[in-house]
Amino acid sequence: MTTFVSVFSGAGGLDIGLQRAGWDCLYATDFDKHAVETLKLNATAGLRGGDSHIQQSDIRELTGDVILSDIGRRRGDVELLAGGPPCQSWSSAGHQLGFNDPRGRLFDDYLRVAKQLDVRWLLFENVRGLVTARGFDGMPGSALAAIRQALFKAGWQSRVELLNAADYGAPQRRVRMILIGYRQGDEPPVPSPSHDEHGQNSLPPWVSIAEALADLPPLTDDEIIRPSGKLALDLELIQPGSGVKSPGKRESTRPGGHWGYKQGAFIADMKRAARTVTANAQQDWVRDPILGLRRLSPRECAALQTFPKAWVFAGKRTDQYRQIGNAVPPLLAEKIGQALRAHVTQAVTTGKDEAVASIAPLPARLQAAIDYTAREHRRNGESRMAAPSRRRTKGRQVGVG
Repeated sequence: MTTFVSVFSGAGGLDIGLQRAGWDCLYATDFDKHAVETLKLNATAGLRGGDSHIQQSDIRELTGDVILSDIGRRRGDVELLAGGPPCQSWSSAGHQLGFNDPRGRLFDDYLRVAKQLDVRWLLFENVRGLVTARGFDGMPGSALAAIRQALFKAGWQSRVELLNAADYGAPQRRVRMILIGYRQGDEPPVPSPSHDEHGQNSLPPWVSIAEALADLPPLTDDEIIRPSGKLALDLELIQPGSGVKSPGKRESTRPGGHWGYKQGAFIADMKRAARTVTANAQQDWVRDPILGLRRLSPRECAALQTFPKAWVFAGKRTDQYRQIGNAVPPLLAEKIGQALRAHVTQAVTTGKDEAVASIAPLPARLQAAIDYTAREHRRNGESRMAAPSRRRTKGRQVGVG
């Protein structure tokens, strides 16, 4: 059986998918106490496969030697290091501080542990915004370029893709950047889509919210959240598939304003795949034919993320929403894990010690996105940057999984 170590494990979404694909998790760790409790609760209930060690730790203080000692393995024995460092510093929903946010530097520790374990592959998940994020030079795309350069210097090439979870059977339009680090000549494939938005190309259509929630047990009274005050009045005028708009800011190329929907003020269309499940309590609303207008519950959000129905989440409701929203959809992780595992036995044409002249190029569509963002930056850069008052970091613990 192929083995992996999981860091920034969170509620276990990535681990669940890899284990379903036939991988054996030897070690799992996260800084968040509620996430660690979630992993342990599900392990105790027999819902988490394998015999992995589950530890609460700060990756800045964790070493590969400690991990190997705990699992009784030697350097080079573990095939895969899986886990995405926190995405908040790159997310469009956050302050976009990037490397200026200490969480944006946790990749350095991720890479350090990978080198200490001497893994064959790395599996790294993050928000799509990391593709075009600005690094220290302030240029779009330079953050990802710096990460790929660090991997290259450490002996790994990297394949970067944007995958939409809905294309792989999840009832959620969740686009995430997937990076796979590999030794030269050992590039694994990415999975082919199993679904299509409109059911074309001989593929079934995306799974809708209604389909995903149809067989869940009824909500209890304490799971039902209703809008109140002005928000309740505003939402009465909104049709499913739309929301309360935020004020638009005028730009040179958008005289009418660059607007969006206010957070926590969108009514989901039950006939479509869901919007991205977020890591906060401001989830989308649904017009329930029986219960009326209400917010998606943690249990429903977990179903949209494709967690097992029996999977339990520790902590208060806000803790549960955070764990669920930060997770990799297990179904997407399973498809990636299957593609990786199918490649395990294939021969490596070169090796980690062979010199390679350059980093593998990005897919054309991702490079095109970076080029487009650079043009937009030149035209509307000032209006896209967060206000100075929002860009200051706060004095908080940063080793969050």
